[in-house]
Amino acid sequence: MIRYSAFYRLLFSLILMVLAETSFSQGTDSKPVDHWVDSVFNSLTPDERIAQLLMLRAYSNRDQAYVEEFTTLVEDLKPGGVCFFQGGPVRQAIVTNRLQSVSKTPLFVAIDAEWGAGMRLDSIAWFPKPMTLGAINNDSLIYEMGAEIARQLKRLGVHMNFAPVADVNNNPLNPVINARSFGENRFNVSSKAGMYMKGMQDHGLIAVAKHYPGHGDTGKDSHYTLPSINKSRAELDSVELFPFRHLINLGIKGVMVSHLMVPALDSADNAIATLSPLVINDILRKEMGFKGLVITDGMDMKGLTDFSDPGLVEVDALKAGNDILLLPVDARKAVLNISRAIDSGIISMDLIDQKCRRVLTWKFESELAAFQDIKVENLTRDINSREAMLITGKANAEAITLLTDPGHLIPLTSIDTLKLASLVIGDTLVTPFQEMLSVYAPVVHFNLPKDPTWQQCDSVRKLLSPFNLLIVGFVKTSDLPQKNFGINRSAASFIDSLSLKIPLVLNIFTSPYAVASFQETENFAATLVSYQDNAGMQELTAQALFGAIPVKGRLPVTAGKDFISGSGLQRNNVIRLSFGMPEQSELSYTGLETIDSIVAGGISDGAFPGAQILVLRKGRVVFRKSYGNLTYSGQNPVKNNDLYDLASLTKILSTTLAVMKLTGEGKMNTDQKLSQYMVPWRKSNKGQLTIRDIMAHQAGLQPFIPFYHKLLKGTAQDSAMIARHYSQSFPVRVADAMYVGQQWHQFVIDSIIASPLAKKREYKYSDLGFILLAEAISQVTNQPLSSYVKHSFYDKLGLTTMGYHPRDRFSINRIAPTENDTVFRKQLVHGDVHDPAAAMMGGVSGHAGLFSDALDVAVIMQMLLQNGRYGGEMLIDSAVVAQFTKVQFPENRNRRGLGFDKPAKPGEPGPTCDLASPLSFGHSGFTGTYAWADPETDLVYVFLSNRVYPDAANNLITQKNIRTRIQEVIYKSVIK
Repeated sequence: MIRYSAFYRLLFSLILMVLAETSFSQGTDSKPVDHWVDSVFNSLTPDERIAQLLMLRAYSNRDQAYVEEFTTLVEDLKPGGVCFFQGGPVRQAIVTNRLQSVSKTPLFVAIDAEWGAGMRLDSIAWFPKPMTLGAINNDSLIYEMGAEIARQLKRLGVHMNFAPVADVNNNPLNPVINARSFGENRFNVSSKAGMYMKGMQDHGLIAVAKHYPGHGDTGKDSHYTLPSINKSRAELDSVELFPFRHLINLGIKGVMVSHLMVPALDSADNAIATLSPLVINDILRKEMGFKGLVITDGMDMKGLTDFSDPGLVEVDALKAGNDILLLPVDARKAVLNISRAIDSGIISMDLIDQKCRRVLTWKFESELAAFQDIKVENLTRDINSREAMLITGKANAEAITLLTDPGHLIPLTSIDTLKLASLVIGDTLVTPFQEMLSVYAPVVHFNLPKDPTWQQCDSVRKLLSPFNLLIVGFVKTSDLPQKNFGINRSAASFIDSLSLKIPLVLNIFTSPYAVASFQETENFAATLVSYQDNAGMQELTAQALFGAIPVKGRLPVTAGKDFISGSGLQRNNVIRLSFGMPEQSELSYTGLETIDSIVAGGISDGAFPGAQILVLRKGRVVFRKSYGNLTYSGQNPVKNNDLYDLASLTKILSTTLAVMKLTGEGKMNTDQKLSQYMVPWRKSNKGQLTIRDIMAHQAGLQPFIPFYHKLLKGTAQDSAMIARHYSQSFPVRVADAMYVGQQWHQFVIDSIIASPLAKKREYKYSDLGFILLAEAISQVTNQPLSSYVKHSFYDKLGLTTMGYHPRDRFSINRIAPTENDTVFRKQLVHGDVHDPAAAMMGGVSGHAGLFSDALDVAVIMQMLLQNGRYGGEMLIDSAVVAQFTKVQFPENRNRRGLGFDKPAKPGEPGPTCDLASPLSFGHSGFTGTYAWADPETDLVYVFLSNRVYPDAANNLITQKNIRTRIQEVIYKSVIK
């Protein structure tokens, strides 16, 4: 073979490009493709024309010695193309550029990427597998996936994808196809394979349907032996060949022929489809009318090598009708064998020339006449697009399939009545599935290894007795039937036995065929199939269980004896917030990214040591992020489930909620005087105040009373009033080693009752009215405010962090500290309420005392956006929500609702950015907190920080408008 210098290779490529461009501009009768094909073809020697029909196996994860050796092979042999397998995107691009630079003729670059480039390359996320996609009803998503895969692969310099798999998997024990198939229904397989193909080919990629004439009903793997399909021709036409006919009619450009024996198509002894003129030339080409490229399955597979003549196998494959010989065992020898066969008259040069021209024609169609180097800069980032993430998330969500639910348990409602436990088998660490379950309700988690011992199972069984619902998940599973899809049979039996003792929901993150491992599905409270075991699918399944997303999937195959293909209960009612991407809720991701720089600036400037931020739109959490640390020491990074002192957010998330509920039930009336509910106050001027005036901050109450002064002697704590240890005389905890008597609760109330009122009823913000309201609520409900809101709201909503007295429920390491109080408590306040009055009252008050993470705050704000309904329950009457969230006294220049703050009029200072609608409502908190909801844009924004750490005088958060600047970014990110 002649070795071309780099100069001549470059010159040759330029000539080809000029010829191609000239042919476009001349306007002759000849097509541009003919000019280019003729010019290239005429430049090739006979051996080089043969080599154009070879596609070699290539890797990008091998060492440099391999790259050099393979480059030499390509330079010398001049093959038609390469097919890449394992490696990485940047490495593959570099190798591709190198190979294209030494190749006399531009190389076809192919890849076996059935679920995207991530199937072969590291650093790239997977799309759902075909079996998963077989469960969805929205085939347009598969078209979008095909289009995105085409974009990814073209960015990688790939021209041909060996997909879609068009096999109908009608054998549950198929060892090689299985999850690679869209299922057992020929119409479903045809439709979905067609959409996948159209998505790729409409966007410039050659799609190759496989494994003709159909590998779905085999019990053997053609990688290792030669399978047989013993069906009649009528049966083959009805099932196996059906999807291929459909794809050919749609214009598929490539078909891969598998190594199978199909006697009904070729009855000769040991006739292999890959080498059969009847199967390819007669049926595929003539009968079915296919005019594209025919490609063999891997020529190095044992299904071919062990059952064919190594000296003639390539020749026989070409004679049978194949155009491209994929992965020849020895490429040099293949060219030599074909050349000798030509010389001996076994095969004609005319046939080689015809196939060479066909290959060159498809190269031109793939724009190889003007090949340019792949740009490796930002390659991995470009491939892992947000569009790919969106498509994957949507498809996974729509695939989840509910098989049994005899009591209509799904979605889970009445959370406050459930004692939930989860059991994951296959992973001894808490999984994403379990973590997401805990987002929606308090759940106790148990884990067992894939192959648990009897003792391990029995230990878990005993621990489950306090619970009334168990959610089970099988993870670390397999696609392979020979591994029982990763389900340990004894573990499955254990779950069967548990279902007789406790209501049980089964979720399997694997093939639906695995359902057959369970014998007691009729006793399960519910059974779900989630098809694939990855973090995204686990999280989506947990969301589906709680009604955050619909359940729409239908089985693509028959699973066991009880569930036929097409089975699947539908649950379309969305009752809780979900988690997703900004684009799903018409928000710009790049717009929201600006939040990072604002928060980073706030931390850098010392406005706060850390923060939690959550953005929720259209019922979906699209931004949930924690920044910085709980203190400036940098030792404790903020996590999403850490707790912050909410300060005055307590007013709307506790007291106001309580009054709203009681108003809706007719137990309170905002136009009634306070004395209606607190008889002892009738003679006081406070008893004459209406609840409406109090909640709108125009009752004339003083803004603040320094109650704690009574506990000090000068600047020191009064030791007669304060004890260092708990006792019956000093039972109320104020801070660490600081306890006071119960009388101080009443002292605070009495002080407010005795305080003067302003003569003019105008808007003046005050904590005092909400302290009084808490007393009235307790009187009406006959229980403390903390108990009432817990049972009436927090438990029903499934909140896991919100509440008073966080130290009683959580590790101190999860609670953000507040002020280093040098005046009253003489210590860093950590885990106790920051507000001094609330602290003196035992940590529970109507104006302060709540702690929470951002998510629980957002759930309540979302419930209010949904007019009081959440989780399938009406918690507050919708008319009451409308009443409380509107401006009450606009004639008094008072912007307030009942409990809720509202935007200021244009040009006036206020609590929001200028883009918040007049319908919006929310509140801010002294400690650096903020929650705002806007019905007009269906938007919730929560900001939590401990800006008072370590000094409450630090007000940079307000001076720099950090919370409202972030709010403005969110509004500007809304896609109109």
